[in-house]
Amino acid sequence: MLHYTKEDLIQEFKQRHLDFFQYLNSLTNEEFAIGRNTKWSAAQELDHILKSIKPLSSILPNKKLIINKFGKGRGISSDYYTLTNRYKTKLSEGYKAFGNFLPVKVNGYERANLLNQFFQITNKIENTLEQYSEEELNTLRIPHPLLGMLTIKEMMYFTNYHVLHHKNNIINNLNTN
Repeated sequence: MLHYTKEDLIQEFKQRHLDFFQYLNSLTNEEFAIGRNTKWSAAQELDHILKSIKPLSSILPNKKLIINKFGKGRGISSDYYTLTNRYKTKLSEGYKAFGNFLPVKVNGYERANLLNQFFQITNKIENTLEQYSEEELNTLRIPHPLLGMLTIKEMMYFTNYHVLHHKNNIINNLNTN
């Protein structure tokens, strides 16, 4: 079992998203734009991540809205491995991104703008998380489109895993001939 403290959670968020940012920045324009074997390009992976974190950056600052709309949980969050294994199980069952979370075709020349958005959104999330107590991370809940109601801590476990998952998708896509 791996339970993160607030500080660990924020540090992991910061590091995983910085790694993703730096990796995308290191790609050539061709690598950024190419998708192979019906896989998403790095540009589309970035667009998907942006579509995943934008709603989070909007709701996290609104604790009262979260409480009024979604209520509070028991104060117990799943550990990191339990939560990420739930997600992996859903993927193995064939679940995929859908609706507003599907990426659009993104051109390579949009990279700077998309990375700037990514940087701003991740900074906002990081700064907002600083305003949460350990108790709030474990009691306030928000919905995840695939996993259902999650505590803020669980949502951050997912978010931290999700960006790593999509970075690995890009690496695998670029290594496939």
